[in-house]
Amino acid sequence: MTMVVLAPRTRLTGGLDTVRVLRLSHPEDPSALQVAQFAKDLIALLFTNPDRLGKIVAAARAQSCSSLKAAFGCVRAYTPLAALRPDIVHFEWNSAAIDYLPMFDIWDCPVVVSCRGSQINVRPHVPGNDKFIEGLNSTFRRVAAVHCVSEKILQEAQEYGLNPALGKIIYPAVDPERFRPSDAPRTSDDTFRIVTTGSLAWVKGYEYALQAIRSLVDNGIAVHFDVVGDGVEFQRVLYTIHDLELEKRVKLHGRLAPDEVIHLLQRADAFLLSSVSEGLSNAVLEAMACGLPIVTSDCGGMNEAVTDGIEGFLTPVRDPRAMADALGKLASNSELRRKMGSSCRTRILQEFSLDRQIEQWLRLYHAVLEGALQKGPQAK
Repeated sequence: MTMVVLAPRTRLTGGLDTVRVLRLSHPEDPSALQVAQFAKDLIALLFTNPDRLGKIVAAARAQSCSSLKAAFGCVRAYTPLAALRPDIVHFEWNSAAIDYLPMFDIWDCPVVVSCRGSQINVRPHVPGNDKFIEGLNSTFRRVAAVHCVSEKILQEAQEYGLNPALGKIIYPAVDPERFRPSDAPRTSDDTFRIVTTGSLAWVKGYEYALQAIRSLVDNGIAVHFDVVGDGVEFQRVLYTIHDLELEKRVKLHGRLAPDEVIHLLQRADAFLLSSVSEGLSNAVLEAMACGLPIVTSDCGGMNEAVTDGIEGFLTPVRDPRAMADALGKLASNSELRRKMGSSCRTRILQEFSLDRQIEQWLRLYHAVLEGALQKGPQAK
């Protein structure tokens, strides 16, 4: 079986004999490198499959490119992929599937698309994205299957034309051998340590998390909050920390190496997710695997991973008071932290392990190749 996985921003370095890494030209590459790469791809296509070159040019014209430069950009993007003869193609992001929609006909094989979160529950609601919404509908009508990271994402994708019979939920997963509770006993001090990881973006709702921390401090709780991640909202988050006079209580770590993140998770008492929108947070799953109780806003598919009162607490979106109340319960009850953390670890092993996810992916790919998925009635 030959499979192509298109995943923009994913860093693939090889290491598997059965995996071929195809480097695509990037707009930030030097012009000379872009031209050389295009010439190489064009020559390769002319020798291996010349009839597809005409299809690429026709596809670029059909894209209603506004200029010759834009049309050339389409041809350059499609050329290295047109030489491939996959049995199945998997787009890891909706936007990539939309960008390469003309390739569906050129490849003439089943296509799978992943719906992970913001491109379903955020981007369509941003003004000026009508064309993107049209693209979602077009790709959903053409695919063999759509992978959704949660039931909530599956429901929301149906609003943009996804046939529910083609939607398959495969939850994110973590490696429980790497993300695991520390073998060393926790440092015995009176500080309640909270951690969060994720990009510094508005969708993560850091202002609500920081307000919750301020409430804990005002209630006399010795708390320390580690924030791991970087992003466009860094300065705003930093300003909020100073505005709330939390400089001694909150540490912005920026981007850390994976082992450093695991170390922070293992020495923390609780994990806080204050997002206003999620698909299903990998960061929460990693914290759960490390045996941390979770306090998370009830957005997206988070209630599919965290049961309120079992693995932690679900709070309303944009409700720092509720977050503070939940964190306060954990701060004052070490036995509750231990019990919820143990439940988190068990939940990961049962439902969110890599072995389970791999098995589900193999079943989905085989079902697609065998034509076992029935489309049924088209979604509205």
